[in-house]
Amino acid sequence: MPPSIRYNSSMVCIYYTTKEVNSRAFLARILEEFYGVRDAARRLQTGQHGKPYLKDVPVRFNLSHSGALTAVAAGRHEVGLDLQRRDRAPHDALLARLSAAEREEDFFRLWTAKEAYIKYLGSSLAAMLPRLAFEGGTLLEDGAPVPAHLTFDELEGCTLCMCTEKPERIDYRPL
Repeated sequence: MPPSIRYNSSMVCIYYTTKEVNSRAFLARILEEFYGVRDAARRLQTGQHGKPYLKDVPVRFNLSHSGALTAVAAGRHEVGLDLQRRDRAPHDALLARLSAAEREEDFFRLWTAKEAYIKYLGSSLAAMLPRLAFEGGTLLEDGAPVPAHLTFDELEGCTLCMCTEKPERIDYRPL
């Protein structure tokens, strides 16, 4: 690992801004400034379903934006991140697809949990959404609890969910 890459192995940093930014440029800036990744913008690649990654770089990251908030989660281990503004009501078509048990849940926690997990896996909504349920505050895949850890928080009027393999501390860094 290059000495310029600085992070605590038991922590994920969430860098965020409420300024209007190009999300990929914001991600590249963070990778260059805080992790010493040269030419990050040029080297960024995307997986089959759009998850950004860098080959041969030990930092793992994910990106999300909602309204004016853009955030990047970065750390040593795989991570999925999702944000949803709480001031926007979900579409009726989306609500109609929820089970009766899911309609009893906080929609924003439910939705960010599903998206963060899907992004953690690097999969697609189309492939995974029918297999996921959120009941009693637990995310289920094909009826069993997912093999990942979900952390929820509120940030700048958004519900945030971070998905990691095991519990990780979060260090919030506004930019």
